[in-house]
Amino acid sequence: MSVNSNCNVHDPRLREAKPSQGDPARPVADLFRLNGRTIVITGANGFLGTTLAMAILESGGDVVCLDLPAEPTAANWDEVERAALKYDRSLSYWSLNVTDENMVAEVFARFMPTLQFPLRGLVVCAGISRNGPAIDFPVSAVRQILDVNVTGAFLAAQAAAWEMRQSDVSGSIVLVASMSGYVSNKGVDTAAYNASKSAVQQLARSLAAEWGSRKDMPLIRVNSLSPGYIRTAATAETLEKPGIESQWVGDNMLYRLSTADEFRAPVLFMLGDGSSFMTGSDLRVDGGHCAW
Repeated sequence: MSVNSNCNVHDPRLREAKPSQGDPARPVADLFRLNGRTIVITGANGFLGTTLAMAILESGGDVVCLDLPAEPTAANWDEVERAALKYDRSLSYWSLNVTDENMVAEVFARFMPTLQFPLRGLVVCAGISRNGPAIDFPVSAVRQILDVNVTGAFLAAQAAAWEMRQSDVSGSIVLVASMSGYVSNKGVDTAAYNASKSAVQQLARSLAAEWGSRKDMPLIRVNSLSPGYIRTAATAETLEKPGIESQWVGDNMLYRLSTADEFRAPVLFMLGDGSSFMTGSDLRVDGGHCAW
């Protein structure tokens, strides 16, 4: 399904072939704008994905949403569609299993010809977690977590970079990691998840090293975002356990949990030209959890 407020199809003349570098005369507000770009979001049906989709639409970008369900099931999906209409932007949704290499290639091949602006950005939100003591945690669950969180991130980044190279446009890729890539979280047993998010941080650095200096392809910046605890429907069940909320709140310097909207500005910064000299970095937004 899609919401298209513009009927133009992708036109090669609209391409921006080279990245913008520092320009002191450029208005600061423009550094966070995504005009003339298409941004792909994996895991777009989730709490963070829909929030970022609306922020990108408001910032002038078209959005392609990818997630496992055949149709979007997010409770606030109607808000995402209204944002596309309000800001006169293009929005589409495509079903995708990020761990299926052939499906990733097929879905990208299907939506690319429909774009009115070149693919210039990717945000990888797709990820899963399971709690349980490592002593008897099923290996099948470990493999699934690593497959979605790490392999899925790699396949999405690979597909996006391939299309950017084909179109000869610069781009920015943001992989959503976690503060759990730095620390082991108190009160929850998530060894496999923590390991996967550490791998995502390293994946971002490694891809940045390859795609920031190759002469045979345009510049593609790759960074990761490491959020702290977020109060969402996904964490509600865990927070109901005795002592968990007070533990999590007390573990950071701001003494509260974050909300999904607090990650809009960090992601827009990394996608936009304001971060033109930033690659191979992890932006930790955790309320000071890891800074004690």
